[in-house]
Amino acid sequence: MKTNLLLIITVIGLFNLGYAQEENELEDAPYDFLDLFDESRRDQETVMTNTKLYVGFGFNQALGDGNGIGDDYRFWGSGVFDVGLEFSTRLKKEDDFMRFNYGLTMRIQSLRINDDKVFSTFNNVTRLEDAGFDLDGSRFTQVSILTPVHLEFGRRDLKDYEDGIKRYGGAKPFVVGVGGYIGLVSTSSQEIKYEREGRDVTNTLTNDFKVNNFQYGLSVYAGWNDSQIFATYGLNDIFKDSPVQQQYVTLGVRFR
Repeated sequence: MKTNLLLIITVIGLFNLGYAQEENELEDAPYDFLDLFDESRRDQETVMTNTKLYVGFGFNQALGDGNGIGDDYRFWGSGVFDVGLEFSTRLKKEDDFMRFNYGLTMRIQSLRINDDKVFSTFNNVTRLEDAGFDLDGSRFTQVSILTPVHLEFGRRDLKDYEDGIKRYGGAKPFVVGVGGYIGLVSTSSQEIKYEREGRDVTNTLTNDFKVNNFQYGLSVYAGWNDSQIFATYGLNDIFKDSPVQQQYVTLGVRFR
């Protein structure tokens, strides 16, 4: 009886020892985009810069010139979509509270135009005018390549990995970013849908608008480290030398 009891205790002890060892095993440090260009980063205890892919989406409006939310453009259906790569550099080696964030983003912004109106260009001036017939839909879309720049505040978690490697990150820390963006418009297009003689017709017009190709504006975000609410406000008019003196305003969520 004593022999059996001793055997059971030994087995339980070995099981608990193995379980504890598994719990104490550390993971390999996560790979970073910059590791592709400098393999020595994998062996550094800490690094000053890391990268993340991110996506964002939300609502988009064009305000100004007496136009309010939902006046010229539908609130539901006018949207923004972002996808990009973000670099985050700590400003102090021993402190993670403040970081300089920058990167490259592709942004798609669309406006669903109300009241059977379309953008038309005549004599190199783009105006918002009545189409002259009933429309099933009218949408203006711009694709831009932007460089966002932010100062980000908030301490992230410092996690230990195998071989003494440490990296900042985590999903829970609260962060706030304040900054702006600059960039260039790649494509401007307008799609209108209507019915003619019983047929559903779609017409698309591309790059036939007098737009400001250079974009710049203000940007803020706040939330958890991996998901935030963001807002941007354009400082330039969408159209150049146009009576439509309006700027983009966006509100949405992003994940990184």
